[in-house]
Amino acid sequence: MVVRILALSICSILVLAGCKQSIESKLVGAWQMRTVDDAGEIDYRKDHTFTWREWPVTSTNQPAVSGTGEWQVRGNQLIMDFKGTDRPPDAKHAEFSLATFDDDHFIIRKSNTAAATTLERIK
Repeated sequence: MVVRILALSICSILVLAGCKQSIESKLVGAWQMRTVDDAGEIDYRKDHTFTWREWPVTSTNQPAVSGTGEWQVRGNQLIMDFKGTDRPPDAKHAEFSLATFDDDHFIIRKSNTAAATTLERIK
């Protein structure tokens, strides 16, 4: 009897754990962000590629920039590798700490700064 209860409990835990969405699957979709200086949109795809577009909100003399890249999640880190020439060489690889996360919002924080950026899902 105890063995059956234990086996049933373990199976229940495994089934419930399997139902929880992974962080990667929650990231898939289109997101928007806005900081003091910039605004932008990013679309994370299931195949771990992304497209992005960013524009200044404080200066009208600078054009919008856009591009593509690849992304992955390692632990609580969002790692993004940007392709193309729209970003300087020292900004082609970025690692962010993932903070608060729900279905429609998440917060990223650059590893070397305390500044945080909130992204909101585009519906």
